[in-house]
Amino acid sequence: MLNFADEVIGGTAHLLIGHSAGAYYAQAMAARRPAQVAGLALVCPLLPGLRDVPEHRVVAGSGEIGDDVFRSYFVIQTPEMLEWYERYVAPAAALVDQAALERIGERWALTPDHAPAYAGPTVVVAGRLDSTVGYAAATDLVDHYPHASLAVVDDAGHALLHEQPELLRALLSEWLARVERSS
Repeated sequence: MLNFADEVIGGTAHLLIGHSAGAYYAQAMAARRPAQVAGLALVCPLLPGLRDVPEHRVVAGSGEIGDDVFRSYFVIQTPEMLEWYERYVAPAAALVDQAALERIGERWALTPDHAPAYAGPTVVVAGRLDSTVGYAAATDLVDHYPHASLAVVDDAGHALLHEQPELLRALLSEWLARVERSS
């Protein structure tokens, strides 16, 4: 991923935003090249040491619409959210290379770099009802990053970016303003 970033943007400073495993990889990239990272945003981050992962539960809707993936991923299960899922999530999910994911899953943990913590503007957003990675481990990140804001969003799960897009947009806007001030 570092080589890909080099090819795409060269040595210029860039923003790193990741969801789930992407957030874990973004952390590793920021740790290895902090001078090139203008800001770090971690949404529902997958982290070593997951704990207190809640059982999946539906907070809006009947829980009886959509396919099994929709019902197990979204905590907001309304017809509008199902339409969003069918339009944006399901087509991308069909493209997943399961064999590659299995290979990555065998050795997904990155060796921690002993470099100092990334000191730039950081935002961590987690869903209180995230039954995939939970939110408890994400709260620990605020102590790791000296300029981190943390939001744990009630009534949101691992699909937080779909379920609470306006709130996520507001949090990312505030983060971008901090990035701009720090430049």
